[in-house]
Amino acid sequence: MPVRDEEFRAFYERMHDRALRTARRLIGNEAVAEDLSAEALARAYARWGQVRSHPNPDAWLLRVVGNLAIDHVRRERRTGPEPRTEHVASDRPDDDAVLRVDLARAVHKLSNRQQEVVVMRYLVDLSEDQVATSLGMSTGSVKTHLSRASGRLRDHMAELDEIAARAD
Repeated sequence: MPVRDEEFRAFYERMHDRALRTARRLIGNEAVAEDLSAEALARAYARWGQVRSHPNPDAWLLRVVGNLAIDHVRRERRTGPEPRTEHVASDRPDDDAVLRVDLARAVHKLSNRQQEVVVMRYLVDLSEDQVATSLGMSTGSVKTHLSRASGRLRDHMAELDEIAARAD
């Protein structure tokens, strides 16, 4: 087996479950999460020379997972949700699903850079230093983007709370 394939196999075995868990957390749909993590790993394999020389290959992969998840949510908003494959006990959406959709919508209102920083820091669970390295920016910039994004997210979620309170 060529060295390239052996290196990638080790990377794949180490990162597959983490990529899948990240996609599952971002999307909430097992089948879509499997597709997104598989696509991210396929992209890593196709660019393995570039990925393995990246300062943080793990962060590179998880960033791709995050970007694919964001793209998926955007497509879904335009075309409507994909049919659910799992059994749903009730027609009423569960509170976690509603919150996940509201939060995804709020994140999509952020700037592209803020979206990247929020996804990598809070959803992919990278440290601020890892986010900075992965995005080629200073840790101070990461902290600034996180602070501004958190404020915008808080404002958006507060607006949703007010709307819900008026509806009750």
